[in-house]
Amino acid sequence: MLGFGYLARAAIASATLAALDRSLGVIEFSLDGTVLLANANFLDCLGYTPEEVRGKHHALFVDPSYGASPEYKRFWDELRAGKFQAAQFKRIGKGGREVWIEESYNPVLGRNGKPFKVVKVATDVTAQKTLFADLSGQVAAINKSQAVIAFDLDGTVIGANDNFLHAFGYGPDEIKGQHHRIFVAPDERDSPEYRQFWEDLRAGKYQAA
Repeated sequence: MLGFGYLARAAIASATLAALDRSLGVIEFSLDGTVLLANANFLDCLGYTPEEVRGKHHALFVDPSYGASPEYKRFWDELRAGKFQAAQFKRIGKGGREVWIEESYNPVLGRNGKPFKVVKVATDVTAQKTLFADLSGQVAAINKSQAVIAFDLDGTVIGANDNFLHAFGYGPDEIKGQHHRIFVAPDERDSPEYRQFWEDLRAGKYQAA
């Protein structure tokens, strides 16, 4: 007979897996990369039906050039050796749609301590990646056209772009670690207005003039 403790642990494990299945994309592979099963979250993310992925190789979800690369072969060699893989990966959905997924590939070990399948847990991060790319593009555009300098909250220079350095005639090493006061007139540095200027910035109030 199975002990009560074993049954309790099995029930907890089953409930945990059910919770993951409800909130995350889950797909299982054999050690050669063949799809064994995939849950609804994963299928919805990439636009496939169960019949379209079952029995297919994981290469279905990657760019063909990557699927033929030594890196991809090494990826599966390491999974077969029992090494888990976790990162944000670009994957290809049905119809060639690009999807960015935060994924963890987890080799499942048998009683002999050797892997016998791989379980992947995934979250769609396409929206976040798109937003980040958009923001990065905006920052790059600003850096090309505007003079930009960054300070910590006490006014110490963290860094400045070339436009700023050219405008003020400094080199990077001449200003990094210096205080903002080097850019203002001597009679302004010790004024109440200047102290208030930095107090307002530390309080989260932007300044423009």
